[in-house]
Parts: sequence; C-alpha cells; structure tokens
Amino acid sequence: MVGFNMTVTATVSYSLIERSSGREIFLRSIPTPYTAKMGDAFVGSERLKLANEGAARKNIEDLIAELLKSRIQVSLK
Repeated sequence: MVGFNMTVTATVSYSLIERSSGREIFLRSIPTPYTAKMGDAFVGSERLKLANEGAARKNIEDLIAELLKSRIQVSLK
C-alpha cells in the first residue's frame, strides 16, 4: 500500500431500546473520520491499521458524548 496520509471513516448506527416498553429511545448514525499520517508509521499497511483503530476509537468517544448530551435516564437492575 502506498499513500502518505490515510483516512478511514467509520460510520456506526447505534440504537438503544427501552427494555420495559420496547420503545427505541436513542437512534444515531455517527460517522467519524480519522487520519493516520506518514509520521505515525512508515509502512502503509500499518498506517491503514492505525487509521482504522483511530476511527473506531473516535466513534466510541462521539457515541459517549451523544449519550451524555441526550440525558437518557438509565436504571441498572
């Protein structure tokens, strides 16, 4: 693989269902790009791996931020 910077965009659809009612209380599709630069890894396949991992990590961070913004009441039983 050849390329200086490699960008991967991970788009994940999340859905939370309220167990008691079966009602969907959260539905989001979150796209997150992440770029691994030439300085991150010399070998292209390693940069691609880093870009994949970074996009997944950023996607989870964005999901947590969305959940905190939504202020969904959670009951752990």
